[in-house]
Amino acid sequence: MPVRRSATVLLLTALLTACGSGSGGSGTSTPPSGAPTPPAPAPSAPAPTSPAAALPTVKWSNPATWGGVLPAAGQQITLPAGKRVLLDTTPPDLGGLTIPTGTVLEFDDSADRTLRAEWLMVHGELRVGSEAKPFTHHAEILLTNAVPGEDVMSMGDRVLGVMDGTLELHGQPRVAWTRLNATARRGSTTLTLERAPDWQPGDSLTVTSTDFNANQTEQVTVQRVSGSAVTLAAPLRYTHWGDPITVAGLSVNERAEVGLLTRNVRVAATDDATQTRVGAHVMIMGAAQARIEGAEFTRVGQLNTLRRYPVHFHQLGSAPASYLRGSSVHESYNRCVVVHGTRDLRVQDNVTFDNIGHCLFLEDGDETGNTLSGNLVTRVRAPDAKQGQTPLLDSDKRPAGYWITHPANTVRNNVAAGVDGTGFWLAFPEHPTGLASARTDLWPRRTPLGDFSGNTAHSTDRGLNLDNGPKADGTTEVTYYAPVTTPSDPKSAPVTATLSDFTAYKNRDHGVWLRGKGHVLLNATLADNGVGATFASDASTLRGGLLIGETPNLGQPEGWEPTGTGGRALPRPWDPGFPIRGYQFYDGHVTIDGAALAGFTPDATRQASGLGYLTKNAFSVVPTNNALNLRWADASPRVYFPAAQPDRDGDKAATFLDTDGTVTGTAGLTVTASPLLKGAPDCTPNAGWNASTCPGAYTRLWLQDVTGGKLAPVTVTGPHGTVSLTGTPGNFTSFSTSARLNQTYTLTPSAASPHLRLGLQNRQPGDTLTVTLPAAAEPRIYRDWWIDNRNLLKKVTPAALPGTTGDSYAYENGQLTLKLVVQASRDSAQVEICTTDLCK
Repeated sequence: MPVRRSATVLLLTALLTACGSGSGGSGTSTPPSGAPTPPAPAPSAPAPTSPAAALPTVKWSNPATWGGVLPAAGQQITLPAGKRVLLDTTPPDLGGLTIPTGTVLEFDDSADRTLRAEWLMVHGELRVGSEAKPFTHHAEILLTNAVPGEDVMSMGDRVLGVMDGTLELHGQPRVAWTRLNATARRGSTTLTLERAPDWQPGDSLTVTSTDFNANQTEQVTVQRVSGSAVTLAAPLRYTHWGDPITVAGLSVNERAEVGLLTRNVRVAATDDATQTRVGAHVMIMGAAQARIEGAEFTRVGQLNTLRRYPVHFHQLGSAPASYLRGSSVHESYNRCVVVHGTRDLRVQDNVTFDNIGHCLFLEDGDETGNTLSGNLVTRVRAPDAKQGQTPLLDSDKRPAGYWITHPANTVRNNVAAGVDGTGFWLAFPEHPTGLASARTDLWPRRTPLGDFSGNTAHSTDRGLNLDNGPKADGTTEVTYYAPVTTPSDPKSAPVTATLSDFTAYKNRDHGVWLRGKGHVLLNATLADNGVGATFASDASTLRGGLLIGETPNLGQPEGWEPTGTGGRALPRPWDPGFPIRGYQFYDGHVTIDGAALAGFTPDATRQASGLGYLTKNAFSVVPTNNALNLRWADASPRVYFPAAQPDRDGDKAATFLDTDGTVTGTAGLTVTASPLLKGAPDCTPNAGWNASTCPGAYTRLWLQDVTGGKLAPVTVTGPHGTVSLTGTPGNFTSFSTSARLNQTYTLTPSAASPHLRLGLQNRQPGDTLTVTLPAAAEPRIYRDWWIDNRNLLKKVTPAALPGTTGDSYAYENGQLTLKLVVQASRDSAQVEICTTDLCK
């Protein structure tokens, strides 16, 4: 019997066919309207009463159910309308199966059941067990592909489609995942776990890497279980850490996670998918609902294909009655779980292993109010062009375990382990993309953050990345996340975004990278990373927590890798001399407050320190970036600045304030590597830090050619040193360095300009700096952005200039001298220096 196509279905089909790929994602329909759902998790909504109880029950095995003739192999069939059909047998392979509205197909739980079909389309209800009575035997839905390339209602090939219907999959509750309680060595066949699992012989597990190498994640098979000890059918190929770790009295948990992949309710493609990479996919859309627990999805997702994902919640609007929990997704050729145009969904306590591209994927940026909690995501692979794999999005080249596109969600107690890119990528677009691109009333980059707490990332490149949000064309851009109370009004009151209790270890690049304003990383544990944390942020703080350079977990480097002390794996084996550090200052103003630090030990291979600046930095820095309330648990070097790169002006400006003396031993001292500053007679050199500690107050001094001319190099000469600046990348028309207040500096550009801007930043009213520049003719100078002759600076003699308040200049013998003074209610001072009236 052919598939039934109602008017609603035909409309949805047309919309699906018309959908674009701007977000790298899925299908269709009008985006939901209304304000973003608050980030608090939605209360569990009771499942609606199934129609099954009110329907007459018939058995699949009874020919009368089918008008006298049982379905034959290859047929496309539609269940008899208005019936509860009990699947009490194993039918032949079907060409397709439709469950019409008002009809239920329910797996009989008196024995194991298998249903094989090219596709299933659910407009009524497909039920395997229930919340109250999970299925006790084995149930398998296998999607075949005897007719490749079918497009069922524009939902593609090999689909379990739920269109306005209900999907109920309820397998047995199992221990989804736990952690090791003792290190499992390479060659061992025993896992000792933190808790006794209910796993069975033959079950398949994922064991996460506890080294930098994501490929050390393993899939293993259970031979037997005795209490908390699991015996494996084959020896481990890698060592997986499971012992307690204490460094100088500071504790960190680097125990491997062990997740269960096997479930007694299974949805999969047949074995041929391992070759074709055309897996099964489940698409839930329209007015559909899906309650899925204790289910296994394997050989799923379709390689290089939009909208063909293992489990895909598509444009459901608010879906508090739907969930995916206690389930597994593994051997996926395209993502893991996609939430698209759907709010208030629960994705909880699931385990994934071995997928291509972003795994748990919130698609467009209008997905809000969803709860992602207790999930374990393992072995996320980047597409491999050598195997014919292409990224759906540019960002899939470095995929994320969790791709989160809107702040107003709950992301709590999840793990990302063994990822070829980023563990947690908070990728906020300016406005939603893809099908939701009409939602210009939503501003994810200004929306307050929901609950981001208790998450862990390890064995990735970058554990947590709050940056690089998506654009409509599928690429990403540098992203400045600055939440405010009213997202549509950027001038409304700022709101702090608190990311709490985050753990990151064995990440090659960073444990944490944040960009924006008003961020607090609270009580994080960052250990064994290339860099613990860097904030490309302003008004942001790392508060509390632990920063540990290296632990007893040495890792297991590959034979070709250079190693550190004791054969330790290095975060960047291609750059073995990279200096590890706990916290890097960058632009800002940023602060580290109240952290405990240990385990930063230099060796013959590389330097190490608790604090530093972003290396090879060409961008401006704020010399009032500061540290306070730090606790050094051992004798780790507190600071190290690598030698400045000649074309990296930021390296030459590296400076920060020790507010309370917990870095230098004296409150109020500044630590600087600047060749312009560190040679002052009141500074104390520290060779181990490659820096000096200095008294005084410091500012960012900057110069810009407004006309876009090339001034480089700009030489800056002060009373105790000289520095040559090459400019900020991009246009190289802006130059900045660190300077000490109440000093005089001479700036000498390599070329003249008809319009320069000059200023100092991040200071208080009354702060001053004197600057001289060459000027072939006497210029006209305006103060603090107001180019008007009523704001024109007046000329005074060089002798009189020190007594002025920022409203004057001196010009003599081709030399312009300015006294920059921060005025009341400001934190900066600036002048416009022009060769023409009003800078025209």
